[in-house]
Amino acid sequence: MAKKKQTPLHRARASRAAPAEHERREKTPAEAAPAGESPKVKSGIPGLDRLIGGGFERESVVLVTGDAGSGKSTLAMQFLCNGASQYDEPGILITFEERREDIIKHMKSYGWDIEALEKEKKIKILEYPPHEVERFISEGEIIRDLISDLKAKRMVIDSMTSFALVFDNEYKMRLGVLKAIDSLKKWGCTALLISEGSVTEQGEVRDRFGIEYLVDGTIYLYNKRVRDYRQKLVEIVELKGVKHDNAIHQLVFGRKGISVEERSA
Repeated sequence: MAKKKQTPLHRARASRAAPAEHERREKTPAEAAPAGESPKVKSGIPGLDRLIGGGFERESVVLVTGDAGSGKSTLAMQFLCNGASQYDEPGILITFEERREDIIKHMKSYGWDIEALEKEKKIKILEYPPHEVERFISEGEIIRDLISDLKAKRMVIDSMTSFALVFDNEYKMRLGVLKAIDSLKKWGCTALLISEGSVTEQGEVRDRFGIEYLVDGTIYLYNKRVRDYRQKLVEIVELKGVKHDNAIHQLVFGRKGISVEERSA
């Protein structure tokens, strides 16, 4: 029988005993933050943390959805890079779309040296081509080990759209999405999930796959055409248990990344 080829994740660490069931229960905000650690996870994105009550709840899973070309991947990558460089919180990017080389190249335009952060073991990029989605689901314990080795506090999945589209029927797709989100909550990172979405005629935000019903919060990014230019906007739709801003604000893309330009009263 042919010997199975090991993936980079398998080489990182092959196994570790799963935690006992009582260790997997939901944690209160106080429990989620170790002694001396804030229960809030700051994005470091200028203007955003004020809108979300000072930061994301630690170990929460938040959906970043919206229009194509609205800056979802950039916002999530800025969250990851800021964690690594400003707050000593290593992070992991799981990508089903772009190659690692392309991500590094595109993000250099904002001055983010992802390769340097990788060498410092502050960021790890895991690539799963669409046809390897099932491998991602099956490698949960190996990813948990990587999180432990890296001491990762943040995670980004880009994107749930690519993840969901590989399943050949809706039942399998929903089951796969449920398993992925369940794994995220057990891994104990503060996570951003990227996905495509839309707004109904009644103004209700809807993710393409209904993920908004499974997560702790939803942020919507708009890419609107206004006469002869595009306007990028952000709305904090929901953050469970958090008093957050309800207005729609402009996103500004500058040399150092995204910032939020708050509306004047």
